[in-house]
Amino acid sequence: MNFFKSFNQKLLNLIAFDFLVLFTIRVYLAFIFWFAGYGKINWKSGYPNIDRFADFLGPGGQDNLNFVMPYFFGWLAILAEAGGAVLLLVGLFSRWAVLPLIITMLVATYYHSPNGWNADASGYEMSVTYIIMLMTILIFGPGKYFSLDYWVLRK
Repeated sequence: MNFFKSFNQKLLNLIAFDFLVLFTIRVYLAFIFWFAGYGKINWKSGYPNIDRFADFLGPGGQDNLNFVMPYFFGWLAILAEAGGAVLLLVGLFSRWAVLPLIITMLVATYYHSPNGWNADASGYEMSVTYIIMLMTILIFGPGKYFSLDYWVLRK
């Protein structure tokens, strides 16, 4: 029985490395959301253009989300994803940055919900996974040492 207690204590000591887990989640999500946000922009003559994405958001076809003001919400989604990615990467305003990302992922979950859970069938599995990871950052923060929030807010 002492073996299990001592082994359990060693496992509990791993909490000292929690900052590495939070850092890894932040970096992973930063790359996911950067490419998602940047991928929504088509560059034409050096200017960003989101016509294709706004057409998907706006009223129209069967697969559209039927949002009013699709360009406004399109730019909000791009700003949330690409801007949130940058903030997550450096760990600045991390808890604030994940809030619009969670909302964006809730919309993605809604859109993919008719396809069921499985990501292979274009389901909502990945959006829910991202929401869980974002909630981890929201609750536990960006972590120590490798985030600007830690150094700025340190007492």
